[in-house]
Amino acid sequence: MLNRKYLALGGGFALLAGAVIVHACGPFFPLQLLDNRAGTLSGTPNNSFAYEAARLVKPGDRLLAPEAVRVPAGQQPVDPARAVLAGLSPEQIATLAEMAKAADGDAAFAMGTGVPEAQRLFAAADVDFEHALAACTSTASAAADAPASRANAAAENADAANAAAADADAAASSASPDTDAANTTAARSPCAAREPLLGRAATRLDAILALPASASAPRVVAAAIELAAIAQARADDCKRGNACAVLTAALPAAYAKPRALAANGAPDPEGLAVASFGDEALTYLHDKKTGKQCDYRSFLNNTPCAAAIAPANLKQAIDLYAQEAARGGGSGLQSMRFIAAWTLADKARVASLIDDPVAQRLLVAYALAREGDIVKDQPASEFEYYGGYDNSYGPTGYADASRGDKGIKSNPALVSLVEAIQQRGIDHVAGADRLAALAYRVGRYDFASTLVAREHSALASWVSAKLALRRGDTAAAVKAYAQAAKAFPSADSSVEPAGAQLIEGEQAVLTLSRGQYVEALGYLFDAASRQDKNGAYDDSVSEVAYGSDMAYIAERVLTTDELKRFVDTRALASAVPPVPSSDASANAYYALRPTTADTLRYLLARRLVRDGRIDEALPYFPADNDPRYVSFSWEGGQTTRKQLQLRKLARDYAAALDEAQHAWTRTNRARGWFDAATLAKRSGMELMGYEQGPDFHDVDGAFAGGSGRSGVIGARVNRASEAGAARAPAVPDTPAARAQADLAGPFVTADEKRRYAASESKPLTRFHYREIAADYIGKAADGLPPRSQAFAAVLCRGTGWMHNDDPSRALGFYQRYVKEGAFVDFGGPFGTLCPEPDFRAAAAFTYTQAWRNVKRDAGRNKKRVALIGLLIAAGVIGVGVWRYRKTKARPD
Repeated sequence: MLNRKYLALGGGFALLAGAVIVHACGPFFPLQLLDNRAGTLSGTPNNSFAYEAARLVKPGDRLLAPEAVRVPAGQQPVDPARAVLAGLSPEQIATLAEMAKAADGDAAFAMGTGVPEAQRLFAAADVDFEHALAACTSTASAAADAPASRANAAAENADAANAAAADADAAASSASPDTDAANTTAARSPCAAREPLLGRAATRLDAILALPASASAPRVVAAAIELAAIAQARADDCKRGNACAVLTAALPAAYAKPRALAANGAPDPEGLAVASFGDEALTYLHDKKTGKQCDYRSFLNNTPCAAAIAPANLKQAIDLYAQEAARGGGSGLQSMRFIAAWTLADKARVASLIDDPVAQRLLVAYALAREGDIVKDQPASEFEYYGGYDNSYGPTGYADASRGDKGIKSNPALVSLVEAIQQRGIDHVAGADRLAALAYRVGRYDFASTLVAREHSALASWVSAKLALRRGDTAAAVKAYAQAAKAFPSADSSVEPAGAQLIEGEQAVLTLSRGQYVEALGYLFDAASRQDKNGAYDDSVSEVAYGSDMAYIAERVLTTDELKRFVDTRALASAVPPVPSSDASANAYYALRPTTADTLRYLLARRLVRDGRIDEALPYFPADNDPRYVSFSWEGGQTTRKQLQLRKLARDYAAALDEAQHAWTRTNRARGWFDAATLAKRSGMELMGYEQGPDFHDVDGAFAGGSGRSGVIGARVNRASEAGAARAPAVPDTPAARAQADLAGPFVTADEKRRYAASESKPLTRFHYREIAADYIGKAADGLPPRSQAFAAVLCRGTGWMHNDDPSRALGFYQRYVKEGAFVDFGGPFGTLCPEPDFRAAAAFTYTQAWRNVKRDAGRNKKRVALIGLLIAAGVIGVGVWRYRKTKARPD
């Protein structure tokens, strides 16, 4: 259906499978399992459709589609076109390009005297085959759905030849019947000019297969593919009689030939053998009455052509697409998406396919992964993909009635599917654990229980855990979750890696609800650490923010000491990666992501700073030379990179606070408070910012929400940050009341609420460290002479800092300056142009001010000062005379 002719279109239609509607909305925050704990624990277990589609059948060989071949790190993937032409000189490649322009195969063959025999024969055969397809418009359209090799299409240079080879070999696959059948076809063909060209091409392709293996290797698989295409064209041309039946019966063997050659070691860099499964599947997708070829559009648009395909043929096509998908072929996966969506829309279609095990498993897999339930009685909602803008619908991104959300009902199509399979009998179930998950989703709990009792898999245990929770049997649920988790990292393939993470995440939710906080953190830490290794998900599964839920427990539920013990035991620092070259782009640094353990250690470091335990915090800050912690800015028309040096920053902050609290003089203590205030204001996010509310370090403070209990916290801190209302009381107005509101719903203990209240930010305002910086400014001013330059400069800085964050605080600093300080002219409105405080001058300010006062008073009272001076002088002279006389009167 999606043969190589349509590969260029396949990607564009991939998201249309099932008429999926994707909403663009931002910013996007991944799903948090703790936001809706009841929904998390009751949601349907499932795998992505891509994962299930690749496991509908078990391959009997080791063939892989090119897109499924893993390229070792640091290596470039093989270019199929260049691989096909490997070993040829530039002159030979240019000759092949010229041969593709020839009038016929004979002329092309005559031009290729300097080309290896296999390449020469294939190029000449390809010319005739191309001309045969174009010989008659009446048959060309029918044959167009058959694959065609264009490996040696016309090209102006070697690069064009390579590109043409890729386009060609990525589009071939068919087989050749015997000579008598071919002759019969020619006699009955509506286009007599076509057969001689096909026959001549087939003769040369057969000659390639007859060459020794070493000589035929570069083109043997492609030759078999094009022979299959010729056989397909002949069968398409044949209209009636026994000869037509012979041609059609020979097609499976023709398509199997290139697969057998590749499986036995023949080179196939373009993956033609795997793609031939899809080409063969097309032979079954036609109107049984008119013979018209159907394609993906027939299923997407629900045309009469699709409806007229015989069920037996459709099952054959599904099996072939499953074979292709099992070997990593993306075209087979996409084709099954279209067929499954089309089938589930009609009960009769479902009934006609579910007696086939592969088709039955396909429908169940698609229903679980890519069919939504009905939201607010809107039938179209079954096609809605909510994952991009509304995470309340769960990990799949589709509405799931089992989560218990209001206004969501089971999809009737899924109910019908379960009932249809159930009516056939339990002995005819293919993949009982998958069907159990679907039965659970549509509320057929008894049937689901029966099915899981027949299976011993991780998925069956996962469903059992859900069923136990519905019965209120928490102990049984804990046991079932543990059983499901045991399958990893062993070979149980019933749950994909993303599902393994979700099982751990759900274990964390259940464990948290039982007051086992450290254990819950462990589950989420493991899930987030798996995410470090697994990377991206399939496009049918939305990302889950295990790290965000982990941060909530670490920051708001555990005590600091509990978290420190966990980090010391489990979250070991990763090695500092090499620094990218000096001319590396910002993307090279962004690619160096901290691990989950590193993130948790940094969270602990900031929490220790908030607790005043800075010396303990230092080892948990990232190393000063860690290139994963850099900042970028745009300056002077270019990007400037700065290493953050977070440990140095923390040491400087600790030194400033130590001076503020322990310096001998008031002025030096004031200097310490001012330095600490400056660091808190400028680098407070890095030093002490909350990972989640109210600072949201996890998004660099860009949004007031998105993680933790963001729905409540985000709204509250936004209100508290509005100009003119920064000091307005929050509602609810106590930590306990806020905890009650933020942690509403089941599966939350009273002790968790108590811990949550105790760990609340003080003050509770966005960027809380700015308020701390303002407090330090006030303390610095307290230690300075009110009429000194430093006093005014410090208050000026505080006024400017708080102008936007807390206008009432800024006004208080200004009013204090007006009331206590001396008038200064800093060159602009107070708080805009603030010089550095002169702490040295402030230290001597008291003595300098006293001397100035003496000089001032002396100038105003000269006579009094002169009289006092004379009296003092007379007194000094008198004392001198008395001491002199006394000395003279003393004997020697």
